[in-house]
Formats: sequence, structure tokens, C-alpha cells
Amino acid sequence: MRPGLGRTGRAGDTRRMSIDNSAAPVTQLDPLNTLMGVRAVSVVPGDLAFAQAVGPRFHDHRGKTVLGSIGVMIDGAMGGAVYSGLTSGHQSVLAQVTVSAGADIPALADVGATGTLVHLDDGVGLASGQLRDENGTLLAVMAGRAMVVSRPPVVGIDDYVDGAPLPVPTPEKTSNLSGLSGSDVVEGIRGGTLERGPLAGLLDLAVVDVTPGSVVGEFAPVAWMANPLGAVQGGVLISAVDAVTGLAAQTLTSADQDYRVLDHKIDFLRSPDIGGPVLRAEASVIRAGRRLALIETRIVDAGGQVYVRATSSIQMLSQQVHSG
Repeated sequence: MRPGLGRTGRAGDTRRMSIDNSAAPVTQLDPLNTLMGVRAVSVVPGDLAFAQAVGPRFHDHRGKTVLGSIGVMIDGAMGGAVYSGLTSGHQSVLAQVTVSAGADIPALADVGATGTLVHLDDGVGLASGQLRDENGTLLAVMAGRAMVVSRPPVVGIDDYVDGAPLPVPTPEKTSNLSGLSGSDVVEGIRGGTLERGPLAGLLDLAVVDVTPGSVVGEFAPVAWMANPLGAVQGGVLISAVDAVTGLAAQTLTSADQDYRVLDHKIDFLRSPDIGGPVLRAEASVIRAGRRLALIETRIVDAGGQVYVRATSSIQMLSQQVHSG
């Protein structure tokens, strides 16, 4: 247990967070966060603040910044708040994260994430946090639960942080989707006639099956996705969930509609190993109403072993409302 914090900590700070765009990192971040453009603004045990410049290299297939664009930072804020409160020699893994959206994330902006440890006992930590833009606009509220584990890291923390920089790939393009139904869009991505977009390109996520209300994508757990435990970092899994969930939502839209993710509740059941089998991200619409849809997404291996389970609420809206 972290010195100075009892079995229940202080409630999360709800103050408006401003981001100093010129602030240099106060501590060196690992290669994965550096690849994603995440920097540390403030690091105090149990109270963290990060920032990430978002733009075209993280957009989805529509050219929009989405929650998956900042998945690695979300994991860092929620999981990092718990990990930073542990005594030396202990590890933690994020077991669950909930993200509820406020305002739309701008296409080009500096996004800040706070993570505050609010409870820690011998086996479980709870964190809360917020996402805001540089103007202080609330983009999302977050909650994360992490489990304390005895599993030793595959790579020492210092070696992990000091690892060689990861190459930044050239962002993939987006296509003009005007006049296309959602099913035509996702079928076009599957068939290669439309671009899958920068976020899916970063993950090398291939759409392999599409039906109305259902999308299956596949991606391989490769070295750049690793955390110190030798598994896929939770933020990468958040990004994969968001990407496939969004495509399933897209299949519900007509040519004059758009969609918006209102929330994700994601349970991390097992950690996929780096270099392990190709993973399937399967998203299915559970309920589709005129204004709201519920989508369930799972990440599994070829044998059906479940690694991640998520439920997401999707707002269905007109292009005019969403773009305005």
C-alpha cells in the first residue's frame, strides 16, 4: 500500500485541467507512449497528467479523432495511477476501464488525461480521471480498476523506458465517404476499394467479415505493442475495440447518417502475448434503435479464447448534427 494513502483515497479532482503545450516531459516515457505522442505533464504518485497531440495520424476511417486514437494514453492514466501508488517490486494490470464521452474530440488538438488513485488495498486499485482539450472542454470521464499481480516483468522497467525509439509509420489515408451507406463503406474497406484509415492502419487491422450489424477484424500482437510484462498494452486493445466497434456502428448508418461512441466499458480478461496468435476483434450489434445502439465487442484467438470483452453505447445522428 502506498504510504500516506489509506484503504480509501481522496475523491478524484474535478477541476478544469489546462495543458501547457510547451511543457517538457517531467519523466521519460516508454517507446510506445513516445510513438503515440504521449508526454508526461505531471507525475506524482497516485496523481498523473498526460497530454497527446492528436491529428491525422490517429484518425479513424472517417477522418475523425475517436477514443481509440488516445487508447494508449487512457491506459496510461488509469493503469498508471494505480501502478504509481504501489510499493517497489509490485506490478499491476488494468482489469477494467470505462470511458464515457462528453464533447466530441477535435480533429486536431492537444488532449490531456488525468488519472487519480482513489482506492488501493492489497489486491485492487481504483482510479478516476478526465479527458479535456487545451481549452478545458470536457471530452470524457474515466474509471479504471487494476489488479496487483506478482508476475515479474519480462523487461526491467528501466530497460523498458530506455528502449530504442519506435519508428513512426506514415499514416494511411482516408477516403471520401460522401453518398455511401454505412454497409457500403465497411464492405469497401474489407474489399480494399476504400481506405481503412490511419488508426486501423497503425494496428494493421484487417476487416475480414462484414454483415449488417456485425464486423470482424484481425490483427497480430507485434513487438511495438508490448508492455513490460511482455503482453499487449491495454491501450492498444482499447484502440482495437474502438476501431471495430465503430465499424459495426457504421454498418447501421444510411448515407445521410453518422454515429458517435457515447461510452465503452471494457473488461480485460487475459493478456495477449506479444508474438502470439492473430487476434480476432468481433463486434456485434445487440440492439439498434433510431437514436441509440448497443454493441458488444470481443477480442478472441482462433480457438475462441476470450481476451477482452466490451459493451458500448452508440448515438445515431445525422451528418448535419454531427458536423455542426
